[in-house]
Amino acid sequence: LAVAVMAKPNGRMDNSVNQALKPSQWLSSSQLENIPAVDDLTMARLESMSLENGAELLQQVYHLSQIHHNVEPNFVPSNIQVYVPKPNGQKTVAPLNEMIQRLKQKQNFGNDEVTIIVTGLPQNTETVQKATRKLVQAYMQRYNLQQQRQQAKGDQDYEDSNDKKNQRTSSEEDSSEEAKNGNTQSGDIIVIDLGSTLTTYKRYAMLDIEKTGAKIGKWIVQMVNELDMPFETIHLIGQNVGAHVAGAAAQEFTRLTGHKLRRVTGLDPSKIVAKSQ
Repeated sequence: LAVAVMAKPNGRMDNSVNQALKPSQWLSSSQLENIPAVDDLTMARLESMSLENGAELLQQVYHLSQIHHNVEPNFVPSNIQVYVPKPNGQKTVAPLNEMIQRLKQKQNFGNDEVTIIVTGLPQNTETVQKATRKLVQAYMQRYNLQQQRQQAKGDQDYEDSNDKKNQRTSSEEDSSEEAKNGNTQSGDIIVIDLGSTLTTYKRYAMLDIEKTGAKIGKWIVQMVNELDMPFETIHLIGQNVGAHVAGAAAQEFTRLTGHKLRRVTGLDPSKIVAKSQ
């Protein structure tokens, strides 16, 4: 949908052209009346529309909103939820300002690699929820690969496994040890669910990237200090608009500490609608 919004079908929504046009020259009175208020433009409503109709509606709202003034970002979520997924499917859930205390109760948390995922799409639709689950599951499988191998091995018959062990050649043992220690890693996952606060298009469009990112960046500094974590093990991932927030969070972390996080990844960065001048 974001790609379609940025496209210029038939050239009629081109900024260079429409800045000189009155709304009545590219939208009829009936079309103007049918455009919903921004507060009523929910992500669920957009998802129920066809790609072409949804993109056209967003273009109309975007251009109309800037006729008399620039759109200034002014939304900074106050109650961002965070969760830590567990291998058994359960989660440890808490608001951002309470999660560090929860993490302190986890034994050995942060001793290995830590992946922090910042969601950037509303989590109230099944399509987005599924995509987020797959992303989290991918990292859980990566971190628990060695544990999964050990569990699978434990499911085999004990006597048969002993017999096979006694019969293995030295080359088979070397190969097994290499597979065990090669690309397997252990680590922890933290999901900062920013997307769940973006319940309407207005919130999504008006999100203050810099202030929200700075808020998360300060939280990462606090977590590193209070848990005595090595910042070099942190991988920060941002999804959609969360990619921009993750970048701002990493910059804030560097500003406060003088250090850089090990890695920052942006997945499908979006077009930022509201921009500070």
